[in-house]
Amino acid sequence: FEYRGTLDKYIGDAVMAFWGAPVEIKNHACLAADACLKMMDEVHALNDRIKSDPVFSAKKLKIDIGIGLNSGVMTVGNMGSDVRKNYTIMGDNVNLGSRLEGVNKVYTTNIIISEFTYELIKDHFYVRELDFIRVKGKNEPVRIFELLGRKENITSETIKAME
Repeated sequence: FEYRGTLDKYIGDAVMAFWGAPVEIKNHACLAADACLKMMDEVHALNDRIKSDPVFSAKKLKIDIGIGLNSGVMTVGNMGSDVRKNYTIMGDNVNLGSRLEGVNKVYTTNIIISEFTYELIKDHFYVRELDFIRVKGKNEPVRIFELLGRKENITSETIKAME
């Protein structure tokens, strides 16, 4: 909510959120990217607390998450039937975001964005190009990137360490 997103639903251990509806937000992709980075900051802080707790640190527990971020035209509104309706989003661009979340396991990354989101945020964020992938249900490959941070927050030492 801090980044003006809409929490859509919980799906098992996943959370689905979207930006730009019901009211259009000009910088929706940057807000979404900031939310992704903030989630990772919170995961790192939680892992630090786990490490410092004697009970949990002995079990070597670590929280790790994957986030997929895609931008594009989507269908949004109250969907369902007369019995049950839900304000949600649907469409190919939603599915691509979901597929990107799962691809993090292959690349051992945490935040993967599509080329479509990259075009909207490239002036403000540092990314690492990963690959072209073909996701289930699509014939055309999509260029993907790992979202690393806001440009003003990344130092040259950090960039060298990532290369």
